[in-house]
Amino acid sequence: MNPQRNAAKRTAKTPEYSLGSLKGSLLFANLSDEEVAIFQNAARYLAYKKDKILYLQAESASNFYVICSGWIKLFHTLPEGEEVIVDMLTTGHIVGESAIFDHGCYTSSAQIVSAAHLLSIPLKVLKEQIYLNPRLAFNMLTSMSQHHRRHYGAIALNALQNAPQRIGCFLLSLCPEDKTKAAIFHFPYDKALVAKTLGMNNATFSRALNILRQKTGIRITGDRVEIDRVLQLVKFVYGDLSVKYMPAEM
Repeated sequence: MNPQRNAAKRTAKTPEYSLGSLKGSLLFANLSDEEVAIFQNAARYLAYKKDKILYLQAESASNFYVICSGWIKLFHTLPEGEEVIVDMLTTGHIVGESAIFDHGCYTSSAQIVSAAHLLSIPLKVLKEQIYLNPRLAFNMLTSMSQHHRRHYGAIALNALQNAPQRIGCFLLSLCPEDKTKAAIFHFPYDKALVAKTLGMNNATFSRALNILRQKTGIRITGDRVEIDRVLQLVKFVYGDLSVKYMPAEM
C-alpha cells in the first residue's frame, strides 16, 4: 500500500499521528508528505505523566522520540551519583536519535518533567532512510549542528550574565517572539528544576528572582508569570547586546 495513503487512514483513526507532529521537527523539515509518511506509519503514540524515565544512559536503544507536547529532561549521572542536566526539550524536538552514532546506545538519560505526548519511532527506520534519502541525512546534520550551536551560545552568554539575567533569559525563551508585547505564561516545570537547569541552588534562585522582579517589574504568582514590558526584560538580560534581540523598528 502507498505509504502516504496508509498514513492518511491511520491519521483519520488517531489524529495524534498527523504529519504536522513530525513536520514540526527540524529532522523532517522539507521532506515530502510521502517521505514523512514512512515514519508516521512506523510511529507509536505515547502519553506519559511527570517523572517517567523514558530511557537511561548507555541503555541499548531501539527507538527515538518526537515530542508533540510536554517537556523532557536529558541528564547524565556521575559516578558519585550526582545528576547533571544536559538539556531541557519540548514540542518539536527529538530525543534519542543520536544513538545511531553511538554503538546503538543512548548517550544520556531522559525523564518526563511535565506530562508529555510523544511519537516513538524505531531507530532502524531512521537508519534505513538516512542511507536512502540525502535530504534526511542533511536534516540530521543540521539538527545536530543547531543543537551544538545553541549549547555553545548559552555557555558563552551565561559566562557574561549574573544570576538574575540568566533567569530573565530563561523567561524570555518562554515568551512569544514579538518582544514588543506583554506576556503571560506559566513555568513549564518545577522552579527547583529551573534553578538546577540554570546552575543555581534554590536559595540563590530565590534571591535572583526577587532582584529580577525589582529590576523589571515582572510579577510571579505560583507558576504564573506576567510581564507587562517584555522589551524592558530584554534590555535587562542582554544590556548592550539587547539591540540584537529587538525588532528593527525599535
